Amino acid sequence: MSKILLKLSSVLLLLITANFTYAQERIVSGKVTSAEDGGALPGVNVVIKGSAQGTVTDTDGTYKLTVPTQGSSLTFSFIGFQATEVVIGDRTVIDVSLSADVTQLSEVVVTGYGQRSANSFTGSAVTMDKSKFQNIPVTNLEQSLQGNVAGLQLSTSSGTPGSSQEIRIRGLSSINASNEPLFVIDGIPMVTGSNQQTTVSGNLGVLSAINANDIESLTVLKDAGATALYGARGSNGVIIITTKKGMEGKPVIDFSVQYGSVDRAIAGPKMLNAAQWDELYYESLVNRGYYTDIADARANDDSGWDGVTDTDWRDVVKNSNAITQSYDLSIRGGNEKSNYYVSFGYMQQEGVNIGSNYERISGKVAFSQKVGKKFSISNTLTPSYVSQLGQLEGSAYFSNPDAAYLFTWSTDKPTNADGTPNLNLGTSTYNPLYISQHDIYQRLQTRVLNATTATYDITDKLKFSSMFGADYLSTEGLTFNNKNYGDGFNSPNDPLNGSTAMYVTRNFNYDFKNMLDYSYSINENHKLDFKIVYEAQKNFNKITGSGGQGFAADDLYYTNSVGTVNFGTGAISDWSINSILGLVNYTFKGNVFVDATVRREGNSRFSQGNRWGTFYSFGTSWVFSDEKFMSGIQWLNTSKIRASIGKTGNAGIGLNEYQATLSYGNSYNGEAGATPGQLGNQNLSWENQVAYNVAIDFGIFKKITGTVEYFNRRTYDLLLNVPLSGTTGFTTQRQNLGEMVNKGFEFSLNTDLISTENFRWNVGMNFTMLDNEVTDLPVDGEGNEIGITTSTTIITKGQPANAYKMRKWAGVDQQTGSPLWYNNGMDGETTSTYSAAELALQGGSPLPTKFGGINTRIEFKGIYLSGNLYASYGNKAYDTWAAYTQSDGRFTFNVANGYARQYERWQKPGDISPNPKNVFGNTSSSGSNSTRRLYDAGFLRLRNVNVGYNFPASLLSKIKISTASIYLMGTNLWTKTKDPLMEFDPEVQASGALSLNAPPLKTMVMGVKIGF
Repeated sequence: MSKILLKLSSVLLLLITANFTYAQERIVSGKVTSAEDGGALPGVNVVIKGSAQGTVTDTDGTYKLTVPTQGSSLTFSFIGFQATEVVIGDRTVIDVSLSADVTQLSEVVVTGYGQRSANSFTGSAVTMDKSKFQNIPVTNLEQSLQGNVAGLQLSTSSGTPGSSQEIRIRGLSSINASNEPLFVIDGIPMVTGSNQQTTVSGNLGVLSAINANDIESLTVLKDAGATALYGARGSNGVIIITTKKGMEGKPVIDFSVQYGSVDRAIAGPKMLNAAQWDELYYESLVNRGYYTDIADARANDDSGWDGVTDTDWRDVVKNSNAITQSYDLSIRGGNEKSNYYVSFGYMQQEGVNIGSNYERISGKVAFSQKVGKKFSISNTLTPSYVSQLGQLEGSAYFSNPDAAYLFTWSTDKPTNADGTPNLNLGTSTYNPLYISQHDIYQRLQTRVLNATTATYDITDKLKFSSMFGADYLSTEGLTFNNKNYGDGFNSPNDPLNGSTAMYVTRNFNYDFKNMLDYSYSINENHKLDFKIVYEAQKNFNKITGSGGQGFAADDLYYTNSVGTVNFGTGAISDWSINSILGLVNYTFKGNVFVDATVRREGNSRFSQGNRWGTFYSFGTSWVFSDEKFMSGIQWLNTSKIRASIGKTGNAGIGLNEYQATLSYGNSYNGEAGATPGQLGNQNLSWENQVAYNVAIDFGIFKKITGTVEYFNRRTYDLLLNVPLSGTTGFTTQRQNLGEMVNKGFEFSLNTDLISTENFRWNVGMNFTMLDNEVTDLPVDGEGNEIGITTSTTIITKGQPANAYKMRKWAGVDQQTGSPLWYNNGMDGETTSTYSAAELALQGGSPLPTKFGGINTRIEFKGIYLSGNLYASYGNKAYDTWAAYTQSDGRFTFNVANGYARQYERWQKPGDISPNPKNVFGNTSSSGSNSTRRLYDAGFLRLRNVNVGYNFPASLLSKIKISTASIYLMGTNLWTKTKDPLMEFDPEVQASGALSLNAPPLKTMVMGVKIGF
């Protein structure tokens, strides 16, 4: 009986306890989002502190958990983010925003041949956070890279929306071969650059077809240890892009809209206003000796100025109401067997100049399916359509709107009294108002990317995968010049009556990979991973085009309407790459790693005897912070040392250059004929690079991570265009000669200065020191160096590539107002005779020696502010057009206007002035090539600023919205140049010459993002 009573008492006590416990519990729910972009975070661990009770967030970042009423806290943890602890109190809804954890090394590195953990990766790679490239109002993805990746330098080739950009990773690796990095999207090696036949009207970058909001991750591979996977294609660095895929869970819908304005990032040099121009005009006549004084000149010569007109031609060509807008919609979801991602995007951006415009329609469909336990298949399809209306640019074309303010006088009216464009200008330039209304510079581009991957798990340790990637690109171009005025009219005595040129370029690129992965563990301390890859890439290109002149009426644009068809073209070309790759990774005790890669690659650009090259890499890393002897150092977090060495190649030259060819596009006495085309070189082969890299990645005080890295890349057997004697019948021949070295240091640092529940402040920076030097060049039969020279630069041993060589400006003679140059080209005695001064190296080149970026983000209760500041120093830029605009009277009154600073000129003996005496038709050569036109190109630029607000989930749940944010963003908002005379945009390309392209754009947009 007593035993029965004891059992009943125990049961009763248990029920009372359970009832009491239940009475002290309640349900807490909420949503976990990323502090970087406000996006939902699925898979976050939510645990009651001090217990094993918890849950994980759903695909939309939501969670629900039963918790005690009093005295408890919740901890939120997720790989790559800072763990956060929140006191429950009396709340039933707890929303949390997690910040990226800078004390952790990136969890994975995407290589394009799979993924590697960051700890085990021995190469040099940078993975960009999505917030750095998504929602940025730029038409080309490349523009988001500047300032965010150490060692990467970007120069704007053109501000016309959609134009390609010039990217250099760790310097200039080649002189005459390609320096462009390889882009890989979803495993497909991309065709980049510009797919078109004429560049006089700018260019349309093929990467402008990619919608940045469809991208999941972006990784830059920089050293040979990372890029040797790609052999010769990776010699200039590799940029890996992985697009968004589906995920398990209920459908998630995201919608975003962006709208804003477009303006010039740099106004350009100030020009002489009408009153200044008029004053200088009469002064120049007196200095030439035509008149005794200004009054005499004014009385006997009419400058043509009405005394009222004062035109700034930049304002004339400016699209004052230029806008940018974009709309993106996506849906993703799935289950444990299959998932999907579908998106649609539209973007439109007007250029800052009248008549230019860019439109893109893009889409994406991605799905994956598991079939049984061993087989899976996935596919991504990314189509896009781009339309670009461009302009003449790149040179002083008469119809170039960006040349108008340099070559058209401020005394000319842009319009007549009736509002029509004034067609009677004082110089040879054409009125850009009329040209923008009647001429056409159009490009239409269709691009389709498709990647299909099948994977079969043969065993738990052995896996086979096969991927077929295709990239189809079609570009249509139309250049039309009207018959009434401008380039299509030409001259009254010999009118063209309009002209047109039409091109269609189709490019099909495919890549086929078969990969076998095997993992073998010897014991708990030793592990080996093997990968074997066979890869074949093939590219076909087809070009057709025609053109002519003579239109009988207006509103006719195409070749079938011309009176004279004066050219037609058609050509087919192809190239191929074949390779086999072996990769082995060895792991010791989980913190020591050794990699080795060998790739055997053949390229059709070389003859059969020289077609194959062998490329390799060897790397090792040691996560020393995991060692037992480091356990007592509390301030040290995850840290490692790594080193790599490798050999890669470069085949970035034209097709079939090894062959001696004939050119058949000629006629002789009315009959078809052939002429020598190129000399060829059967010995032509790979340009080779050997690079090594040493680095330390560190984390300290649980707040700071950083990297210090040294790199050295030696390029030898350069694919040079070597000058030949004229007796050969050819001017150059491609040969493997010469050597160049790029070396330097990279520094990266990220820190969480403040991190509390309501306030966070993160700061990051990267800085690169780069030294480029030509170390060897070919010599002629007499032992003299065969350098490559232009009117302002030289390729010579011991100097950086394209070192500046010219006469050195010595100022103005205070007594005579004559220009002066240094006799020896450096210092000391001066001369006023231009030809008597020697040419000399002036130090520096177009390649920056120091560059980097600083970025920061501040968050407070849903409000955030982020910004990026970029700096570049150590290079120089050459003002190509100062021959006209600083001619001191030679061209100022018949060909061009002058810089406003020309108004500060020598006028009488004793004057100290930066500019010589102003003389009509000046013959002193003061505007000729010299350091007078060479500027320090260092600059500081505020690249991006973003301020926004992420609405709390507790508020959004009432209207059944998962996430919502609103933001205001600006790009290229402010630029400061080191040299006050540098009034052009300072982002100088490899040539160093300041070009007359559309300027980089400054944008201001407002955006809204909503998730359901």
